[in-house]
Amino acid sequence: MNISYEWKITALKKAPSLDGLSDVITHVRFDYTGTDADSGESYTFSGACPILPPDPNVFTPLAEVLESDVILWAQANHPTDHMNSVIEKAISDKITPKNEDVGTDEVSWLASPEEQVEESTEEQVEESTEEQVEESTEE
Repeated sequence: MNISYEWKITALKKAPSLDGLSDVITHVRFDYTGTDADSGESYTFSGACPILPPDPNVFTPLAEVLESDVILWAQANHPTDHMNSVIEKAISDKITPKNEDVGTDEVSWLASPEEQVEESTEEQVEESTEEQVEESTEE
């Protein structure tokens, strides 16, 4: 697979005041999406992480913070190894499914979904009737 990854910041939390600084970002929510160039399949890992308190000497006011800044902070606090593994497995499962339903067009003796509902309903009616008979004989 040839997977490329993209970060998207989806939400921020802040402390109105922290260590003498105002509006300090403390938590980040993000989507981390991997897309396989070969198949076109993609998967998004949604995550969150805390952000360490900033150095007052290089603090960026909230109004001046760029998404690229926040992505760097998230990358520093949320390693990508686990996310990459999850994304790779999910894309692989989409490309080569392992638990697809077998249809009646593939196996003629398999009950259709409609027949399964009918049989289930008939079984429920039979069970209900049996319970009523048992209850009436106990009285």
